[in-house]
Amino acid sequence: MGAAEVARTEPIVILGGGIGALTSAIYLGRAGFSPLVIEGRLPGGLLTQSHLVQNWPGEMEINGLELTEKIRAQAEANGAQLISAEVIGVDFSKRPLIITTRSLDGSEETLNIRAESCIIAMGTEPNYLHVPGEKEFWGKGVTNCAVCDGSLYKDQVVGVVGGGDAAVLEALYLSNIARKVYVFVRKGSLRAVEEKRVAFLKQTPNVEFLYNTTVEEIQGDGNQVTGVLLKEAGKKRELALDGVFLAIGSTPNSKLFQKALKLDSKGYIVRTKDQQTSLKGVYAVGDIVDPIYKQAISAAGDGAKAALQAQDYISEKLGPMAHVTSPPKQEKAPVSHEVIEIVSVEQFEEELANSSIPIAVDFYATWCGPCKRIAPTFAASADTLAGKVRFLKVNVDRVTPLSNSYNVRAMPTMILFDASGAETERGVGPVPITQMLKQLHVDQ
Repeated sequence: MGAAEVARTEPIVILGGGIGALTSAIYLGRAGFSPLVIEGRLPGGLLTQSHLVQNWPGEMEINGLELTEKIRAQAEANGAQLISAEVIGVDFSKRPLIITTRSLDGSEETLNIRAESCIIAMGTEPNYLHVPGEKEFWGKGVTNCAVCDGSLYKDQVVGVVGGGDAAVLEALYLSNIARKVYVFVRKGSLRAVEEKRVAFLKQTPNVEFLYNTTVEEIQGDGNQVTGVLLKEAGKKRELALDGVFLAIGSTPNSKLFQKALKLDSKGYIVRTKDQQTSLKGVYAVGDIVDPIYKQAISAAGDGAKAALQAQDYISEKLGPMAHVTSPPKQEKAPVSHEVIEIVSVEQFEEELANSSIPIAVDFYATWCGPCKRIAPTFAASADTLAGKVRFLKVNVDRVTPLSNSYNVRAMPTMILFDASGAETERGVGPVPITQMLKQLHVDQ
């Protein structure tokens, strides 16, 4: 990777694409700014993985992905510039601030962005068990997103690890899909605060709580999860399962700021006044500063306050009109005509049998946030490699037997077949799929 290209200086750059970041973008856009929003690997944040939000003001209930897309559209309508990239480095030792990003479109191009002010809304990263079998069977029955992968476990037996509100939500969602749901709770009681949900879950006939229980090992047959080794009140036993869903808390994504900002003992960014960090002109919002509440609505409140603080800072530093910009017009990427949507098992088998070139297949769901993020890259590759590789898409909710027959256990999943119809490679998740597509360009 060569030296990073240097972009023009932005008045305010927002790091993250969740509710807090998007709320900041709305406020700043309406104030005349055109804030640059670096969305990261999960546009919309963790809320996109919530199948049902019932505590957002003005919405009796709404899908998390739908809610974040509405807020994202509002941010764009008010002038926010959203880019698909991740932050890989910062230099806050001088002014302007320097933020280094890497593109997520498969090119891995790096860019140094200069900023007068910065709002950090990079959230947290889900925790892992760090037990035998977890890495081996990741994407093969181990996951941390019931909304993303739950439909693949219809009428099967699954386990949810955790005792908080996230675990309760995962178990509730899965109870409508799976035949049986076990909830493994490390302590003797739940620590969830949503009492109505907990009460409802406890009355759900296909849900069983196992308290004082830890998962010691995740077992499988090499291709998929077959069960877990549990430790219950000091005694070990095996339990047959088809899938394991992790809901065991998270760690703030603050490593990049260890030398730049003051952090607490758990890695959360410390605030001095409202959303102000230890460095003037730099603000932090949402889960990356909040070890207690971790609510979308509190992240939105943080985002509003940070935007107002940043606006005052820029106006004081550069003058009241220095921030007014005209956002560049962004052309929508053309829809690829080289991607074939599969609607039946028979159609897929015919495509496989009659192709004289390799075939790349994207297994996705319409409500899957990561699936939506990888779609433009998949479509762009289809256009570039037309005639060299055939590109197919399979909606797992529409052609479920096909995803089952190929043992698709997480989304998005891309499977590469050679010209003879034999599977040669598969990737699970946006990053491995992006890498596979990039390698396809090299090979072809």
